[in-house]
Amino acid sequence: MAANSIPLNSHFLTFVPVMLKAFQKQLLSLENNPAGKKFLLAVSGGLDSVVITELFGLSAFSFGIAHCNFQLRGKESNGDENFVKKLADKSNVSFFSVKFDTEEFCKENKVSIQMGARQLRYEWLEEVRKKNKFDYIVTAHHADDSIETFFINLMRGTGIAGLKGIAPKNGNTIRPMLGFYRKEIEQFSKKNKLKWREDSSNKGDKYERNRIRHHVVPMLEKVNENAKKNILQSIDMLSSAEQIYRDAIKDKTSAFVKKSKTAMEVDFGLFTKNKNAALYLYEIIKEFGFGFEQAALIEACINTEQHTGKIFYSASHRMIIDRKSLTITSQKLETEKNFRVGPGFKMINLGDTYCWFEKLKKTKNFKPAPSSEIAALDFDKLTFPLEVRKWEQGDRFYPLGMANSKKVSDFLIDNKVSILEKEEVYVLVSNGEIAWIIGKRIDERFKVTAATKNLYLCKLQNAIAL
Repeated sequence: MAANSIPLNSHFLTFVPVMLKAFQKQLLSLENNPAGKKFLLAVSGGLDSVVITELFGLSAFSFGIAHCNFQLRGKESNGDENFVKKLADKSNVSFFSVKFDTEEFCKENKVSIQMGARQLRYEWLEEVRKKNKFDYIVTAHHADDSIETFFINLMRGTGIAGLKGIAPKNGNTIRPMLGFYRKEIEQFSKKNKLKWREDSSNKGDKYERNRIRHHVVPMLEKVNENAKKNILQSIDMLSSAEQIYRDAIKDKTSAFVKKSKTAMEVDFGLFTKNKNAALYLYEIIKEFGFGFEQAALIEACINTEQHTGKIFYSASHRMIIDRKSLTITSQKLETEKNFRVGPGFKMINLGDTYCWFEKLKKTKNFKPAPSSEIAALDFDKLTFPLEVRKWEQGDRFYPLGMANSKKVSDFLIDNKVSILEKEEVYVLVSNGEIAWIIGKRIDERFKVTAATKNLYLCKLQNAIAL
């Protein structure tokens, strides 16, 4: 059995001491010293969370209770909050609660109610955990929840990673009830005469999980009475297989992937050296919200002659296909940076770099710097204020040493400037004419000559170096 596997029960645990012992054993497999830890229980007020509260209380472990009021069911939601507060008081433990405008959050972030509520819940629980120095967040997910998650992910096409059901441990979140079926939890609650709140939304078929719970799983049990047990066994085996799969993916792809703070680059060698390259690509890019279908389309696009410059989007990121690689960056909503530079202006901030300006008298020994990051211009040929802006399609200039003008776009292509880098290229403009493609090349018309009396030095400097 895998290290994070779920214990499979062959019979319902009808006696309270037996279930309590099984619970403690499961918790011990997730934390070898539970008696020395503090646990934050996520309690909705429903059957599962009330039972896990009872199990922690009977075990005399240190715990607190946290409740999220998603305000989705009016008075019923407020009733749940009051019930959980009383449960915390009865257990003589700390109580934490929060109210969310869930519908507004989901509308603004364009996510489903279930996905939005999950995000709000876990982010808040982690804040409470850290602030109050709890060691773990504990949820009351059980075996039936894991089976339902298996089918949800199967229908969504998440691949092998999504077929593991619910993980017993994920970072600081643990789920020590995954070894129990819902019927076992119900029997335990009856034996202990526990009270809980019924969520009316669980009775209908509005949500996908409910439809699976009410119809799919019961139908499978009619076909095979051991269906749930066998599905859990498959989930357990898939968990082990997924780790083997993950290691193989890393072995095949690591040589072709480069990461920086702001981007990920995937070399085309991934496609030329591997069969089933779309699958490898999917495993690399799925964390950025891209699906397998997009990965297949990207592979097909790369195999065409006109692939350079094509862009694919996920909800949060974009992928640009360049000549020899793919580049993935987040979608940033940035306003265009335009600057006016007067004759006495000293510096502007271009994000990762600064551009410094200085007027100097030309000396006899002056020689232009060989670096493209330093531009020496004839001050008296410039018309102030100058403008610094992003380059635009249709821009032209006279590259230093050339008698004829050239499109900036063609100049950047000839100098093998990547598509991503092109987006960050600025130009220094004098009276509508480009005097310098910043960091690349000055214009022939503004160069320093023997007749130059005053210099205008422009220098790029990395922000990190300052």
